[in-house]
Amino acid sequence: MKSFAAALCLLASPVLASDACHDLWFTRNAVIDRAGYCFGSPLGRAVFNNGDCIGKSVSLLPPAERIVALVKEMEARFGCRVNNKQTYLDLDDLFLRHQLWDLPVRDEFESACLGWLGPVTGLRAGHRPEAPLVGQIVAGDYVSYSHIPVGSWTYVTTSGPDWQATSGGWLDTSLVQEQCREVAG
Repeated sequence: MKSFAAALCLLASPVLASDACHDLWFTRNAVIDRAGYCFGSPLGRAVFNNGDCIGKSVSLLPPAERIVALVKEMEARFGCRVNNKQTYLDLDDLFLRHQLWDLPVRDEFESACLGWLGPVTGLRAGHRPEAPLVGQIVAGDYVSYSHIPVGSWTYVTTSGPDWQATSGGWLDTSLVQEQCREVAG
């Protein structure tokens, strides 16, 4: 557990703003998509399915409002300006994000475990034990931590040395003793 804490404490370098902005854009818009928002922009239509939308004016429950407010705060911190006229979102784990029950919010720092040495570890669709498994960490994986934790849970992605996401999901850090070849911050 100490190396996991060290990984999160070694938050020394800001993430690339464009990657973070696309990540934040997805989370904010996924929240309103789940509320039934109908997207009009080319990017919104490309990323989300308007098939079940109800209109342009949707109501958010308080937890969703808090996520949107936090995302907007982070977008302002990064100075985000995502081009809504494009039809592609630069987000390596987009294929995973649509499966999530709980949406992660990108942090301004990231760290990684370079070469997982622990056991195969399941990753969940949400930050609770009853959420379905949507991914796993296997020996040798690079595990990236770049989202704000929720209690003992954190959203992680896995990759190889090429940093292309292969899996991801919510990891309960209270149940896992992280073991890495190297920790990068």
